[in-house]
Amino acid sequence: MKTIVKSLIFSTSVVLFASPFTQTANAAPAYHEQVTAQGDFQLPSVTDTIKRNIELSFEKQEKWLLHLELLAGPEKREQVEPYFKEFIRPALQKLLEESSLTWNQVNQTIYQSLIQSGIPVLAAKALAHSGTLSLKKM
Repeated sequence: MKTIVKSLIFSTSVVLFASPFTQTANAAPAYHEQVTAQGDFQLPSVTDTIKRNIELSFEKQEKWLLHLELLAGPEKREQVEPYFKEFIRPALQKLLEESSLTWNQVNQTIYQSLIQSGIPVLAAKALAHSGTLSLKKM
């Protein structure tokens, strides 16, 4: 038994000594140049994406409702559709004035607007979640 353990320890140390892992640990660090020129490609921020999707939902309300129908079903679309212009749209319009946005803020805004419209709490949570997901798909 001692012989097996000693041979395993010896073979492991030999393998580690010659492995690329130990060679890269002893190698000189590689420095990478960061490109920060003004003309570089930059991804839009989350806030810009959210604002663009909210504006698209205003322009293409039917597309937003279709996404909602695909995610949650036709019953949910029928529940949300009458409340869109009166409650959801004004609440989302106020979000466009914010300097920074998150999807959680959008979800909470839709939820609060549905609660104000008189929809029960659980239904409002489900509809707000589905509405936020459909906004993400715009």
